Amino acid sequence: MTTHHNIHLVKTKTDLKLTYRDGKFKKIEHLRGAVDASILKHIGIVIPPKESDLNAFMKAMEGRALYTSEQKIVSLFSKFNTVWFAFFRKENNNIDPKFTGADGKALNQIITYLKNINTGDEAAALANWQLLLDNWSSLSEFHQKQTDLKYINSKLNVIIREIIHNNGGNTSGTNGSVSI
Repeated sequence: MTTHHNIHLVKTKTDLKLTYRDGKFKKIEHLRGAVDASILKHIGIVIPPKESDLNAFMKAMEGRALYTSEQKIVSLFSKFNTVWFAFFRKENNNIDPKFTGADGKALNQIITYLKNINTGDEAAALANWQLLLDNWSSLSEFHQKQTDLKYINSKLNVIIREIIHNNGGNTSGTNGSVSI
């Protein structure tokens, strides 16, 4: 996962943006303020090589550099995609799926459908998606082997009906918080 943190160098009024990927430093961007030879010579003092070291750097540089995190809001598509990737890996011996534009289109259609049957409630739609994938083992053997998003999208009504039927109409999430 990629994360971003901003640093404001108090003395020079310089703002920098740090990018970390999977907890490791990847790049620095100059946002505003003066950058001179002195700053370039000592830039390593304010940049943690690992994201996990950020708190220690914040304490060590207190009063000289201000660190802030950029919070990126995770889209509903990303949440659905994360759930499906985990499901696909579990069903396919930890092999990552090949994800194409057609898969993205299928996932968007699944999201739209699940939101519609949940009166626009995104959290309920996501919970239903998780519930469907968690109950995948209750499907017929033929459907269980079909973990491709394009297939799931094309047979979503059949899959939902079969999961409900095979679970005796009792298909609900944790503490009955969501059901299909």
